[in-house]
Amino acid sequence: MMTTVGFSCSCGALKGVLHEASPKTGCHLLCYCKDCRGFARHMGQMEALEPGGGSPLVQVLPARIEITDGADQIACVRLSPKGLHRWYAACCNTPLANTVGSSRMPLAGMWRPLFESIEAFGPVTTHGFTKAALPGGPRRDKGLGRMFGGLLKRSLAAYLNGTARQSPFFDASGAPVAAPVILAPEQRAAAYAE
Repeated sequence: MMTTVGFSCSCGALKGVLHEASPKTGCHLLCYCKDCRGFARHMGQMEALEPGGGSPLVQVLPARIEITDGADQIACVRLSPKGLHRWYAACCNTPLANTVGSSRMPLAGMWRPLFESIEAFGPVTTHGFTKAALPGGPRRDKGLGRMFGGLLKRSLAAYLNGTARQSPFFDASGAPVAAPVILAPEQRAAAYAE
C-alpha cells in the first residue's frame, strides 16, 4: 500500500511530503560510506547515524518529493568538486537528500530522520559500503543488487512516464535550485576526521 508521508527539517521552516511511499517505490537503506558520514559530520548530525556510522536514507524518485514550505531554505554542498550534490535546509543544517549533479538521473537519497513516520518504507533492506563502517557496524554489504536493480527499474519507469527530470532540487532547465558550495580543503579534512 502506498501512502503520503510528511517530512520537515529540525526547526520546521522547511516542510514537505513524499508521495507514493512504499517498499516498492523506494529503497530503505543504511549507507556506511565515508562521504555520507562526512556530510553528516559537516552538518552536525552525527547523533542521527546508526551504530557503526550508517547514514539512514530512503532512495526515492525526486518527482515524488514535494516541498510545501520553506523552499527558499534549500542549500547544497559538495564534499569535493566531483562529489554528489548534498542538499540541506540552511535554516538548521538538516540534511535533506543526496543527488547526482544532474536532473537526468532520477535519484534522491533522502535523509530518513526528516520523516514524521517511517512505517511506509518497511524495514531496512540494504546495508551498503560496510567496509567503511566504524567499529560496531556491519562488515558485509547486504542488498546492493536489489538496491541497484530497483533504482534502474524506477528510473526507467520515470523516463517512460515523463517524470524523470522533475525534482525539487533542479529547475526546469536542469540547473540546481541552489548553487552548490564545494567544501574548502580544511572543511573537507574536518568532515572526514574520524
